[in-house]
Formats: sequence, C-alpha cells, structure tokens
Amino acid sequence: MRDKIIGILGPIELAEFRNYLPVGAIASDAPKGLGGTPVNSLCVSLLQRGYQITVFSLDPSVTDEVIYQGDRLRICIGPFTSKRARNFFRVERRYLRNAIAREKPDLLHAHWTYEYALSAIDSKVPLVITAHDAPVQILLRNFIPYRIARTFMAYMAMWRAKKVVAVSPYVSRHLRMFGFHKKSVDIIPNGIDMSLLKMGGQRDTDHHINFASILSGWGGLKNSEVAIKAFAKLRRRIPEARLYLIGPEHGDSEVGAEWSRRNKLEEGIIFYGRRPHQDVIKMLAQKIDILVHPSLEESFGLTLIEASALGIPAIGGKNSGAVPWVLGDGKYGVLTDITSVDALADAMHRLATDMKFRTELGQRARQSVVDRFTMDVVTDRYLNIYESLAQHDA
Repeated sequence: MRDKIIGILGPIELAEFRNYLPVGAIASDAPKGLGGTPVNSLCVSLLQRGYQITVFSLDPSVTDEVIYQGDRLRICIGPFTSKRARNFFRVERRYLRNAIAREKPDLLHAHWTYEYALSAIDSKVPLVITAHDAPVQILLRNFIPYRIARTFMAYMAMWRAKKVVAVSPYVSRHLRMFGFHKKSVDIIPNGIDMSLLKMGGQRDTDHHINFASILSGWGGLKNSEVAIKAFAKLRRRIPEARLYLIGPEHGDSEVGAEWSRRNKLEEGIIFYGRRPHQDVIKMLAQKIDILVHPSLEESFGLTLIEASALGIPAIGGKNSGAVPWVLGDGKYGVLTDITSVDALADAMHRLATDMKFRTELGQRARQSVVDRFTMDVVTDRYLNIYESLAQHDA
C-alpha cells in the first residue's frame, strides 16, 4: 500500500494541512474549505503513517482550480457553485471527475453520499464510500428543493456503490430501511487523534459553570432555540452560568445572536461563532464544563466524542439518531428529551450542581473514547479496506 496513491474526496479545512505543505503555501486569501473534520483527521492520520494521498475537495471561493503540493500530499480544490442543486452539482461533479482522471489515484475513498460519491463512482477507480448522514431523515425535517435534490443524489450513489461504510449503526439501518443500499455495510465510526486526550484537565480556574453548544447552523435539526431557552431558565437558578454558542450563524452579529436579543434571552451567552477547529478544541479544554448537544438528529455526533476526550460530559437527545449509541445509552453522557425546554434545563442543572456526578461522567466518557473512537483504530480499519480494494484491482 505504501506505493499506492490513495485519493480522498470530501470537504476539508485547508489549515489542518499546514504542517504537510511548504512554509507559506497557505496564503491569507487561500480557500478555507468546507470543514470536514472527519476527512481532515483521516488524511492527517494517513500522512503520519507515511502513505501518499491526493485530496479532492471543493470551495465556494474557488473559480479556477487551486492545487497545493507537499511531501506525499497533493490537494486539488475546485469550485462549489451557488446554484449547485438545480443541476445536481453538475459543475462540481465535472471538476471532480476531470481531476481524478488527471491525477490517477490507485483507489478512492469518497466521503458523504452526494457529489463526491457520484464523481468517484463515475471514475471507475476502486472505491469505498463512507456514509456520514441519513438523507431521508434530513429531508423529512427540512423539506426543501435543495434537500430533495440531495436525497435523489444519495439514491443514485448508493444504488451503484459496491463498498459502503456507515459511521454508526443508525446510519446503516437508515440506508437499508429506505432502500439506499441492499449489500452489507461496515460500521466504522469517526475518530479523533490521541493528542486530544492529552488536553483534558487544562480548564482555567474561575467560579463560573460554563456550557457550550457546537452547532453547524441555525434552526432546523440543530434546535438552537430550545438550548437557548433552556439556558435562560437555568440562569434563574444559577445566575453566574455562561453558555458559549459555537459554529456558523452563532457569531455576535449573526442570526443566533439576533434571535436571542430579540427574545431577550442573550444574558450570559457568549456568541463565539465559527472558528478554526483547533481554536474550538483549545477553548473547550480551557473553559467548558458541560457540552449541550441539542440536535434533533445526528448520524454520529463528532463533537460528542471530542468533548468526551477532554473529560467534558455531554447532554444529548434520547431520540436523536446516533446520539444514544455514542453516549453508551446514558453510560457516557446524559440523555434527555431535547425538544423540551424544561427537561433540558433540568439536565443542565443536575450536571452543573452535582460536581461528583459531573466528574465521574466525564471520566467514563473519556475512557469510552479510548476504547471506541481513537483515530488509530479507525485508520487501521480503513487500511484493511484499502488493501482489499488494491488486491481486487490487481
């Protein structure tokens, strides 16, 4: 496998590859990327082990292709257009197909079941697809043309796919239940680097109880409003408590802050907004006591295991997709009805006021990450699949 080029397709955060590119290669006006923390982590793990990878990704700031070259790493970034769903991501898929044909990787690993998966399938290169979400559940909760197009794309990809991995049993069940894929599906969770486990216990000393919610957007499945209302109710009992809202649309001048101020619920909230992933991890390690994860549906919940690795106990939804599985059905976190302001506020209050319970839960959560979700274990399992693909093609 060391002599093979592994092609990885998916969203990335370019800054995560800074250590593997020449000094100064990432200029201030470079594309930031679309996130893709699980993709970043897997790529970095492969590079650390000495493998050669070519990353194919997309970014809205790119009109003509941008390429970055490092030692054993090549990153090709193409356009991510504004009206992409109207033509089923035709521009994006054409770019990815052409880039793959030019770069000639020996095998491909596509993340998510949409434009990246379809482009990889069209290339005819040996391929594994990782399904990171449950398309029909997302569509049912957000029935708009964009999601309809995305769901149709997922069906097109999964019907043609030969080797599929799901990030949780919940996603695997979803794919079979709704007829996306009839063949066997391996379950390989997202993973985190062991270095994260070493960052626990670095919290700044102050007298506040600090909560955090990490959300990829406002409204819909992310359920931010309930979290904010529950926190406001909690502050009547613990006035010094603070809540950090992290992620896009949760900055100080964005929709989350505007909604909170309009409803007079902003007291005690720090609208942290979108920040680089490493900055968020550092902030969690230094400031946060409890993670509140109000999402109505999660196919995995990477923020849950990141918090757990830091020894931060999490509150999640008892009916929120893969959340109960990640939190060990309540052994590694608090499960509650996150559609209820009262229930969520009560769960927050319990963890805030019972330090012994909070500490013990955080310790169990941390050990669960060691046992189940380290990047070394995840990478080993994917390398076994890559070996199988390479041998099949030989």
